[in-house]
Amino acid sequence: MMNRKQRIMAAAAGIVVTLGIGTAAISSQNSSPVQGNGQLEEIKPLEMKKFMEEDGTGFVMYSFDEDNHTIYMNEVQKALKENDVDAKEIYSYDPLYNQKKSQTYYGLQQDTDTLAAYKNGELKQQIKLDEYNPSELEGELSHFIETSKELYFEE
Repeated sequence: MMNRKQRIMAAAAGIVVTLGIGTAAISSQNSSPVQGNGQLEEIKPLEMKKFMEEDGTGFVMYSFDEDNHTIYMNEVQKALKENDVDAKEIYSYDPLYNQKKSQTYYGLQQDTDTLAAYKNGELKQQIKLDEYNPSELEGELSHFIETSKELYFEE
């Protein structure tokens, strides 16, 4: 028969085990390498090249259409926030973007005016921003990000 001290120790051990299992479950829930708070970071072309060579995992927006650039940026940012992820953007009208080189020079395999999911520098899938009306774009982007996270980024 257990005395009082042994019962307290057994209860404490049980609590520690329960907390450990709970923490591990929560940690594995958020083990995606692609996380954030909805930031769309416009980076310089050579920074994109370096990112794609060294890491290359995450969401990338490749912008070309000057007229719709702001609309696309806003819709992508809303969808990123909804899904708690960040993305990088390269804009082909950036003064440092060399128009004589293709996007592959910067490590990109996606089409212009797209949001793409990359893993280890490899294009996994992309969504063309100009294929949707602005009213449907946010929902389509959110679905794209959600499915990309499930397919490619959750351990």
